[in-house]
Amino acid sequence: MATEKYSLDIDAPASKVWAALSDFSNIQLFHPNVKYTDQLSEMDRGLGASRRCNFYAGGSAVESITAWDDDRRSFTCTVTEIAAPITDVVSGMSVEKIDSSHSRVHIYMNYTVKFGVLGKILNLVALRFALQGVFKKTLKGLALHVATGEMIGKNGQPEPRPSKATV
Repeated sequence: MATEKYSLDIDAPASKVWAALSDFSNIQLFHPNVKYTDQLSEMDRGLGASRRCNFYAGGSAVESITAWDDDRRSFTCTVTEIAAPITDVVSGMSVEKIDSSHSRVHIYMNYTVKFGVLGKILNLVALRFALQGVFKKTLKGLALHVATGEMIGKNGQPEPRPSKATV
């Protein structure tokens, strides 16, 4: 099993960052790779919530919340469908208060690489660096979304929110 982690300090109160992060069914508001989401459960956040993330580059991933803690501002989810050379994917995000106007956001992913030794080599030379890049862009998108209230597009910049008809 491999693990990748990334953290970013954000100039915003932890409560405001958690409000955006915990809006589980609307990750497209800050994730620069997610074009739109399909809410797959009755609830849009909390234990048991599920979503399908549809990516700008094509493909999708289905994620379901397996642990949720509002007090600690954290959640864990299991990825049940993904077209990638990984399996057994568990990821999570959390927010910690630094002071009244600053917070630190954490993201991690545990996964098993497919394809045996070849997959382990792929992970060492490319996959882990790609994940770090996605984590960095995601948390920077979160910071920008929290600061501006705007949707963050695939270029990592604020853009107009699409109507449901254009998705």
